[in-house]
Amino acid sequence: MLKLTAQSQRLQLITDFLKAQAFERASFAQIHEYLHQKLPGLGLKPISRRSLEADLQCLKQDNSSGIKHVQVARKHYYQLEKKQKAPIDISEGFMQSMLQQIGQNLGAKLPEKLLKTDHDFQDQLVFSFSGLNDDGQSVQLAATCLQAIEQQYLIQFLYKPAFSTYRSRLQIVAPLQIRFYEGRFYLVACEWSELKKAPKNQLKVFAFDLIEDFVVVPALSERDDGKEGDLQHFHWAALAHELQLRSYFKHCLGIARFKDSVPEVVRLKFTDWAINYVKARRLHASQRIIVDNPNYIVVELYIYRTYELNMLLSRFRDYGSEVL
Repeated sequence: MLKLTAQSQRLQLITDFLKAQAFERASFAQIHEYLHQKLPGLGLKPISRRSLEADLQCLKQDNSSGIKHVQVARKHYYQLEKKQKAPIDISEGFMQSMLQQIGQNLGAKLPEKLLKTDHDFQDQLVFSFSGLNDDGQSVQLAATCLQAIEQQYLIQFLYKPAFSTYRSRLQIVAPLQIRFYEGRFYLVACEWSELKKAPKNQLKVFAFDLIEDFVVVPALSERDDGKEGDLQHFHWAALAHELQLRSYFKHCLGIARFKDSVPEVVRLKFTDWAINYVKARRLHASQRIIVDNPNYIVVELYIYRTYELNMLLSRFRDYGSEVL
């Protein structure tokens, strides 16, 4: 039988000890004390602090060990990383409850048979986010737009921008994507030039609730006799690639992006309760903590500067501000 070396036995003891601790975490002193008691019984010599540091360093460098150094409340510990667990099977009842609640949050009208249940799943698992008060019109409009995207034909609708004093304007667009953000549906599309019979090669974002009466219809071609003709088609993949749809919102804090805008580094300072909130929930994919102080943190974002930055900071009141 292969005999383990003294160090291998110590490394195994350390790993087993961590597994037995709360949160699989222990301090250097706790590990050292445990080995001091355990090693003589195995015929091994006690080790110094320096030797234990070398053993722990060896474990940290071994990716398969899963041991990392962590700091909790200014105290230093060694902890086993959680391994990826197998997906948990969810009952059909829970799954149906989840879909019902998500649908209701989105404003969808659900079939009567789905609303009836003999279980208390909706009291056990609750989804709650900003709902829509439009009797399901946004969901129906999303389905209409998705059909146009799938079949790649132009659509038209009357639209009145939120910051405009003008009447609704007719928009003819090539629909590219539906987005749901902060409780609202948006259509991402490319305006179409009727004169040139071609896209204007610029993405625009339209809020569903600013589309007049939630009505979107196909933009049919005009025949020589003045009557409506056939559907006007476009090539979705080619247009999406040309307009870089996949990366268009990469530096957006939400869905806003001004024409010819350039992303910039924005630094935000957070204090009090906002510290843990920002650490736990990233404000943007580019978020990077550059100052981590017990009383405040400073995060760095690489984003387009829009009104959404002010809206974000207003949520934190006096506990969030921009710094130079």
